[in-house]
Amino acid sequence: MVTPSPASDRIAVIVPVAAGEAPPPEIFFERVMRAAPPVSLFAAADARIAEETRIAFECAGATVFTLEESPRGARLARAAQSSSSSEEISLFLFLHADTLLPFGWESAIRRAIASGAVGGAFRLSYFGGGARMRWVAFWANARTEFTRVPYGDQAPFVRRDVYERLGGHPPWPLLDDWDFARRLRKQGRIEILRDAVETSPRRYLERGVVKTVLGNWRILWKARRGEPPEQLSERYRR
Repeated sequence: MVTPSPASDRIAVIVPVAAGEAPPPEIFFERVMRAAPPVSLFAAADARIAEETRIAFECAGATVFTLEESPRGARLARAAQSSSSSEEISLFLFLHADTLLPFGWESAIRRAIASGAVGGAFRLSYFGGGARMRWVAFWANARTEFTRVPYGDQAPFVRRDVYERLGGHPPWPLLDDWDFARRLRKQGRIEILRDAVETSPRRYLERGVVKTVLGNWRILWKARRGEPPEQLSERYRR
């Protein structure tokens, strides 16, 4: 077991990267790497990662792990397993490439873990999108406060020993974050931090806000009824 030492142990920031995904903006890397003490950055990438995206991560000091046509959950678990070869790493943070961490994020995480939380996440906000996206964020945050099941766009974090004990993310193409968070909730206190990440509203704005929200609810409802993740992923892409 790894006993976290919030003042000194290293955080591994693990970013899932899909095939053909564009590089994150420079501010993304600045927010991640400004932490003290330094963090380790890893990209859990599809083997078809765009070359410019690979270069952007490597120039930022990241280690890029690739798996051939593997679902996101499998890539996250592989990157976490590989990164934990360093005994300095005691915490994992899973961060989407279109999400910006708040200033002082690492201190907030360390305080939460030091107070006894096994994991947690940030509140959600969107940069741009107006009142519609503020409405989406409001209800997402209300849901997370009630259920203690944060989603991947909230930059969830977890103690390394707890993550390994649970077997990590399932090898699913969709809802791997939801499944892991539900299992994590049974391990102890989940801290929802007051600080908020800022994530891109692009997917909502392209598909339509109401349509996207209703589609997400429908997929989650079907997941609770036992529909396989592969079928849900097809629905999501459509």
